[in-house]
Amino acid sequence: MKGDFARVTFDSTLHYSQVFQQQGRVTLEADWNEQVSIQLNLLRALASDLVGPCWAAGSGFLFTAAPRLPDGSLTPGHFYVDGILCINESACTFGTQPNLPTPDTITGNDGSSGQPASFALWLDVWERHLCAVEAPAIADTALNGIDTASRAQVIWQARMLDLDPERSTASLANVRAALGLRKDLDAATLKQDLANLDALANALNGQGAANTTRCDALRQLVGVRATYAWPRMRAQLGPVDTDSDPCVIAADARYRGCENQLYRVEIHRGGLASTDAAPTTTSFKWSRENGSVVFPAASNVIGQADDGSAIMTVTLASLGRDQRLGLATGDWVELVDDDYTLAQLAYPLLQVKAVDVMRRTVQLALAAGATPYQLSNDARKHPLLRRWDQHDGVAVGGDVVLVEGEPVTLENGIQVRFEPGGLYATGDYWLIPARVSGQGMIEWPQVAGTPAPLPSRGMHHAAVLGTYTAAAGYVECCCRFDSLCTLLRNSATRKPLDTATGAVAKNAAVAKATPAVKKTTRKKHG
Repeated sequence: MKGDFARVTFDSTLHYSQVFQQQGRVTLEADWNEQVSIQLNLLRALASDLVGPCWAAGSGFLFTAAPRLPDGSLTPGHFYVDGILCINESACTFGTQPNLPTPDTITGNDGSSGQPASFALWLDVWERHLCAVEAPAIADTALNGIDTASRAQVIWQARMLDLDPERSTASLANVRAALGLRKDLDAATLKQDLANLDALANALNGQGAANTTRCDALRQLVGVRATYAWPRMRAQLGPVDTDSDPCVIAADARYRGCENQLYRVEIHRGGLASTDAAPTTTSFKWSRENGSVVFPAASNVIGQADDGSAIMTVTLASLGRDQRLGLATGDWVELVDDDYTLAQLAYPLLQVKAVDVMRRTVQLALAAGATPYQLSNDARKHPLLRRWDQHDGVAVGGDVVLVEGEPVTLENGIQVRFEPGGLYATGDYWLIPARVSGQGMIEWPQVAGTPAPLPSRGMHHAAVLGTYTAAAGYVECCCRFDSLCTLLRNSATRKPLDTATGAVAKNAAVAKATPAVKKTTRKKHG
C-alpha cells in the first residue's frame, strides 16, 4: 500500500478487537486504518474458518474448457480466497477476464504459442493500492486537485500452470535452495521440510501417497513460497560517520533525519538473493515516503540529448506540491501504468537528467543496453512516474542488488539486513517508521535486545480452480457452497441443488455442501 501514511499499525498477532477514540485527542489516520484492518481481518477469518480457505459461492467462477484455453469461459459470481472476496461481475473468457494477467500465463511460460496438453487453473489474488492519480474518480473535483483518502482494490487473475512434471516441479528447486540457507532452523526441522518438498515433487509427478490427490499437491505448490521461503528482513539503526571526521564512527546509533518518515523497502526483481558464487538479478529499491511520491504523465517521447545520449522526455501534469515531494536531477523514477502494475513487471528505473519547471517536463537518461518500459500515452491507463530514493550502491537499472546476511545502509543511520533463506517476488515490501523524537528512533520490534526478523508484506493469496487433461477433461479442485437459505430450503423439500450447475438434483436424499467435480471435454475441430 503505497499511500501517504504516517505508519501502518495493524498486527494480527496482537489480537486487538477494536480501536477507541478518546476525547480531546489528536486524530491520526493510522488509528482509523487499524480499525478498518481489524474488522476486515475478522470478516475474512470468519469466512475462511466457517467454509474453508478457497471456495465458490453457488455457480460462481465455473470454468468450461474450450479447444483454445483463452476461449474457456468463466461464469459470473463470487469466490473466496483466504476469506478475500473475489467478484466476477459478468461472464467472460480466460482471455477477456478483467485485470488480464501477463500474456505468458496464457501462451506458456516460455512465450511460445499454443498451450500444454495438461494444465491447472489457479487464482492469483492480491490488493492493489490506488491513489487519486490511478483512480481519478475518488478525488472530489470541488477540491481542485487536492486529494484526500486512497483506496484498496481486490485484484484476481486466473492463471495457467503447466502440469508437465519438469515444469511443475522446477519452481521447487528455488524453494529448496532458499531453504538450505536458513540459519534459524534446527537440523530436524530442516530435514522434515526437505522431505516435505520431496513428497510434493513426487505427488506432482503422480507418485505421491495414495491419500494425496493432484488437487492437494497443487494447493501446496501455489503456497510453497509462503510455507518454506517467505522473505524476512531486519531493520536497525547503525553507526554513522561524524560530520567532523568521516573516518571516526559516532558512538551513538540513532535516526538522524529531520522529519518523521515511513520508509518502504520493496523488492524490484524477484528470485534468490545474489552471492559471489551465484550472482542473480534479484534487487530492491526504497523510498522515505512509502513510495507515495508520484507524478501523473501526460505524454512521453524517446529522443536524443544534446550530447547524443538517448533520453526519454516526459511531460507531467504536475511536478509535485513542494521541493521535498518533487523531482530533482539524479533522482530515480519508475515508469508505471495500469498494464505495468497488473502484469507485475519490473523494468529498469530511469534517472532524472534534467527538469524543466516552466514546461513541466523531465528528461530521463536511458542506460546503454537497457530496455525501458514503454509507458502508455493513454490517460485511461493512468501513466505516472514514481520516485524512489536510493542513490548509493545502485546498479545500472537504478535498483540495489539484494545480498542476504549483510547490513545495507539506506540513509540517516537506518540499516536493513535480509535474512538468509528467502525467495523474493516483485512487490514484497517492509515498512520502517522513523521518528525524530526520542533523540531519533525507528519503530521495529525487538527480541532479546536485537531487531526481530519480520516477514515481508504483500504476499499474494492463491487458490486452485481445477485441472485439465486430455483423458479426464476439466476437473474442479475447489469447493462450492450455496447460501444457507438455499440449503435449508432444499433440505426441507429434500431437493438439494447440484452445486456445479445450480439445478435441482434428482433422486437426492439430503442437501450437502460438498466439493463439486465438473468434467468437461474439449470439442475437437472438424
